Amino acid sequence: MRAVLRSATSADLAALEELDLLCFPPDDPDRERAAEGEIEQAVASACARIVTVDGTIVASLLYEVPVEDHIYISGLGVHPDWRGHGYASLLLDDLLERESVNTARDKRSISTVTGPGNFAMLRLLLSRGFVVRRLLTDYFGPGRDRYYCQYKVKSEYVDPDERFIVPASAQSHIGSMLATGRYALTALAGPPGRPVVEMSRFEDEDIASLQSAETDAGVQFTAGILAAITFLLGISLTSDNYPDAVRIVLIAAAVATTVSLSIYANASGELTRLRSNVFNHHQKVGNVLSEFGGVYPFLVSLPVALGAVASSVWVGLGSALFVTAALVAYGRSSFSIIVRFRQNLLTRALSAVIAASPIAGVFMVRPKGPNAQVTANTQVAAWIWALVACAALAALSALFLVRSEGELPRRRPARRWQSRR
Repeated sequence: MRAVLRSATSADLAALEELDLLCFPPDDPDRERAAEGEIEQAVASACARIVTVDGTIVASLLYEVPVEDHIYISGLGVHPDWRGHGYASLLLDDLLERESVNTARDKRSISTVTGPGNFAMLRLLLSRGFVVRRLLTDYFGPGRDRYYCQYKVKSEYVDPDERFIVPASAQSHIGSMLATGRYALTALAGPPGRPVVEMSRFEDEDIASLQSAETDAGVQFTAGILAAITFLLGISLTSDNYPDAVRIVLIAAAVATTVSLSIYANASGELTRLRSNVFNHHQKVGNVLSEFGGVYPFLVSLPVALGAVASSVWVGLGSALFVTAALVAYGRSSFSIIVRFRQNLLTRALSAVIAASPIAGVFMVRPKGPNAQVTANTQVAAWIWALVACAALAALSALFLVRSEGELPRRRPARRWQSRR
């Protein structure tokens, strides 16, 4: 038997109606059947996902987009005979993963409701990054209360001194804590007969201060890189032995780094005007230009310049090998901007060209011929090296700047909060 995950079609409507009746019996106060026309609307809007086993629908997930950038999960059910196989997790993980790699828009809010006694659904939601925000009394009529659950997009910390264990049956107490707006239900634990919930208070964050600190760090780092590039560029302009191709690379780096400083300044201006909706975009552009327009060309040019003036080619080659190894290691580390984006064949090829450019530059820029004289062929090779290196850096920067997604999604989304130790 093989489970298949796919979108539902109009041919599945009858089976979905039957599954809905089995999963949401009318006498269960913690489960609510789909409203009239709800399943048809979800299928017509391509908002219905199902799991089939040997052609039989065994699980379904329905959702809708009631307002722009907000997804509401209206139903998640598994056939009673097929529970315990992970099909509900498969459907929910599929939705969260497809949303996390959505490049057409920013992150969308995802929410749903579930009955306080629907512990299986509640446990699944909490394990996937949802928290309970409110207790909605009589949501579907008298005695049919619901927990309002919301998926947390960003990571946050809970106050370790403000975490409480409360019996899951104490709904009035849980509701009163949720009503304050300071607490959220973050976990479900305990034996099936006596479950308990964890109520947590998240630490307050001063978003403006955090963003201001991030901008200051970017400005200070980029200013330091610009100072180093300017110093090296000044030496190159006063030295007759400095290759023109390296000078051009340094000039391009100085321009890109200066632009990134201007963008960081604009980000500060946006904070002052409280227009923080564009702050992340400014920071992204500034970070990419600072790294690929400043740090990388500065490091690439150092061994090439050394190889051009050193008495032995091995001096330049040794430094080039060291810089190449450092760039490769950095590019694969968690500190690099590269790892924040989804990679493809083109980005990997450009990264390889950039990492190999110090070695290629030592051989192509170094003077050749009798008495190590600069020849016409050497000058052409040097310009080719400079153009290829700058083009690779510019292309990689452009690819990352036109993308709207940020860090790569996790295969199985984990909860996005933890206690500060």
